[in-house]
Amino acid sequence: MKNKQAFTLIELLVVVLIIGILAAVALPQYQKAVEKSKATQAFVALRSLVQAQEAYKMASGSYATRFDELDLELPWTGTATWAGSSVVDDTRSNGEWSLQIWNGGGSSQTNNSGVYLGRLTGKYKGAGFGYFLQNTYDFPNQQIICMERSAGLVFEQTAGTYCHEIFKGTLRGTDSGARFYTLP
Repeated sequence: MKNKQAFTLIELLVVVLIIGILAAVALPQYQKAVEKSKATQAFVALRSLVQAQEAYKMASGSYATRFDELDLELPWTGTATWAGSSVVDDTRSNGEWSLQIWNGGGSSQTNNSGVYLGRLTGKYKGAGFGYFLQNTYDFPNQQIICMERSAGLVFEQTAGTYCHEIFKGTLRGTDSGARFYTLP
């Protein structure tokens, strides 16, 4: 009689269990890598805006309050805001991200100038970044700060899951409805 070789049910269950454990470990890391990649792509727009703002200031003595004032080609045409519209002078969005100019919240005050880049959709909606050109807060000038909003467009995940876990930021404090993290 010919001896048939086959897998037992126990062996198949063990293989399925191992695959399930590997998937449970790998999927969150994959999702973080995808989000970091998306944010890195959006950083290109943020850095372009910062450079355009610095060039505008050198030419005029103050930061621009509108995208139209800047020598910047940005294909984003939407107007969805990430930070509250009361503190934003101008905004452009692409459906997933919102890029905003803040120059003292619409006033002539320029000691709180900066730009925001925030997530409008997805699991990390409400998280984003700020780049302070000048400010009176206790945050570094000319450094990107990661933010998780707790007002307006609220970040609904556990505190730190975006800025700390994905971007390795250190909690710096809270102010104006957001948690601020300095990035390495």
